[in-house]
Amino acid sequence: MSPDNRKIKSTKKRIKKPQKERVVEETLVPPEARFLLSAAYFHELPEPQGDEFCILGRSNVGKSSFVNHVLGNTTLARVSKKPGKTSLANYYQITPSMVWVDLPGYGYAKASRSEKKRWSQLIADYCEKRENLVGAIWLVDIRHVGIQADLEALQWLLEIGIPFFPVLTKGDKLPQSKRAAQAKNIATRLGLPSNPLVYSTQKHSTRNQFWKKFTEWHEQKILPNQ
Repeated sequence: MSPDNRKIKSTKKRIKKPQKERVVEETLVPPEARFLLSAAYFHELPEPQGDEFCILGRSNVGKSSFVNHVLGNTTLARVSKKPGKTSLANYYQITPSMVWVDLPGYGYAKASRSEKKRWSQLIADYCEKRENLVGAIWLVDIRHVGIQADLEALQWLLEIGIPFFPVLTKGDKLPQSKRAAQAKNIATRLGLPSNPLVYSTQKHSTRNQFWKKFTEWHEQKILPNQ
């Protein structure tokens, strides 16, 4: 075969396009978060140390699921399908200078009258008398607008002057297309910021969104509805 009839391979090399560097979102979960203790009555609470934030919400708002997810530890709080399982003030060390206190839920729960009375007294005593209480993380179910128990809780928080950070839970229970409109509806009804945080325990991205907004709010120390 003559050289003219040979197939000549091209020396031109294919240039690979540089791949985009994958951006890994940094987690903002405090690494030292841990359970400390539980208390049934105000006089059983530990000595004040550092800033405390209480977690408030209706009995079936998903407080335990929120605590476990936002702190990145599924074993911190006991999760139950039955409302009213959080019957104590549960203390969690978030950072060396910050503690969260998960209080019993308000509203409907299958419990005796005396037990409900104890819960209410514990919530009232803690929120009105705890000297190192800095603010509240107030959980509201995004699916339900203007429930009487939430309206009463809001009015009470405003009356006693506790700064509160609103979080709309169970965002995954609504279609993506309806979440923004529902959040706006709740914000208007309750007088909250125009873009309250919608939280889903099914998405890690909402965890980082929470810590970013919560940290900003904590540093500013303002009422979110002002």
